[in-house]
Amino acid sequence: MMTPETVCQEKGIDLVYFDGRGTNIPGMFNKKHNVIAIDTYLDGIYKHKVIYHELGHREHTASYYKLNKEKAELQADRCMIHHLLKEELSYWDNMEDFNYIQFMEKYELTSIADEVMVKEEFKNLI
Repeated sequence: MMTPETVCQEKGIDLVYFDGRGTNIPGMFNKKHNVIAIDTYLDGIYKHKVIYHELGHREHTASYYKLNKEKAELQADRCMIHHLLKEELSYWDNMEDFNYIQFMEKYELTSIADEVMVKEEFKNLI
């Protein structure tokens, strides 16, 4: 079964947890140490979203992020959507039954950019 933890393990990325109470930081990727740190109090879908999003920052340098923050965040969101779809589709026998709107509702993806990325990534995966 595909999980965020197994994806990190396959990519050689350590996953650690921190006490995020009192912060507004659910997770972060540390390129130098090849580690994703996430708030230990996250659970369920939100935990998956944060881990997959942080995986999307793997190729970003500090200078790239500083100069292209919005683009970097969209790239990380695309990575998140890709992995959420891949995980979700692993449970489906018939891809024709997949409904992207229900998928977006389940994972609380609300923007037009999210919708475009869901459609594109779905087409790339089938």
